[in-house]
Parts: sequence; structure tokens; C-alpha cells
Amino acid sequence: MTKSAVYLRKLATNQTVEASLFDEITDEHLRMWKDTWSPAMEAYCSGRAKADKPDDHEWDWEWKAERWRPFLTFHSFAIVCENELQGLMLANDLKSARMQEQFGKPVVYVELLATAPWNRSKIQKPKRFHGVGTVMVAAAIQLSIDLGFKGRVGLHSLPGAETFYENDCGMTPLGNDAAYENWMYCEMTEKQAAGFRQEPNKI
Repeated sequence: MTKSAVYLRKLATNQTVEASLFDEITDEHLRMWKDTWSPAMEAYCSGRAKADKPDDHEWDWEWKAERWRPFLTFHSFAIVCENELQGLMLANDLKSARMQEQFGKPVVYVELLATAPWNRSKIQKPKRFHGVGTVMVAAAIQLSIDLGFKGRVGLHSLPGAETFYENDCGMTPLGNDAAYENWMYCEMTEKQAAGFRQEPNKI
């Protein structure tokens, strides 16, 4: 496991602060998720209709970790800032591109990407940190480059995140996927990845 310095914006002070990006979700990260993130999500969702709950409110990262850890094709990431877990991501290197210009070429496929409840404006105003999703997408691109995939990335977007992936990250939406809960499938080309990396501080 390696730790890299990354940067988020703290909304309360509008200052850029240093955070740590880990290239493995450890037992300590899962403990942090269970002790703080999960209760905060449960508290927000309590009494709300399903349609008003975050799309990922039922994601159990402990349960999911038990299933991905035995496989080398999965890659996990965590962001910690001010001693609290701020974001989690799981990706794999098994998928192929769908876009015509890169069809069939390998991509890093982002299985799961989530930011802590207190970093979401729909849950907390002002949210605590901005930029977690951007850092995670940058990590997925770097993983793609490290694997020789030249920055190509694919993912199915949660309904509430489509604008982020298309507008903020510059990914190409390829339509809703009936085989995947009708979520929008988005893909990033080598050129789009290079453009994204030219603006690493879009926070």
C-alpha cells in the first residue's frame, strides 16, 4: 500500500488542504466507514422515502471488501483528511471500451465511487470538503496509465452524478444501460484523460 498527498478544498474556510490518497482500502478505512460514515448516512436516511435517499445509501463497504479482496484484478482507493475518511473507490481492469474510436481496448472500470455524507451538498450545507470525486477520477486515470491503458476509464454513473462525470470530468456519456439498472454508461478516452490531467486542481 502506498500513500500520496492530494488536495481538497475545505468549504468552511475556502482553503486548500492536504489529504492522503491510499491505493488500498484497509481494515482501518473500513472501521472508519463503519464508525462515522455509515451512521451519518443512516441518520440522514431515517424517515425519508427511498426516492429521497442517496443512490448509494445501501452500499455496505465491509461486505463488498470481502468479495473483491481475493482478486488481483480489483484495485481499491481511500482518501483520508483531518483523520476522517472522505472517499472510497473500487475499480477493476477486466473491462473493454465501448466507444467506437477505442472499441475493444482495455479500460479501468470504476465499480464504485463514493464521497462521505458530509461532503454532499444535499446532505450537509455547506459540505465539508470539495474535490473528493475529482481526486478519485484522477486516481483511476493514473491506474489506467500505470497498467498501459493510456488513461482510458469507464463507469456506470449513479443518476445523481451524471453531470459531474460529463461536465466536470469530460467523460462521454454513451446512453443508459438497461443491463445495469438503466444507469448512464460513461467513458473517457486517452485524449480526454490527458485534458483532465492538465487541470489537476479543479477543486
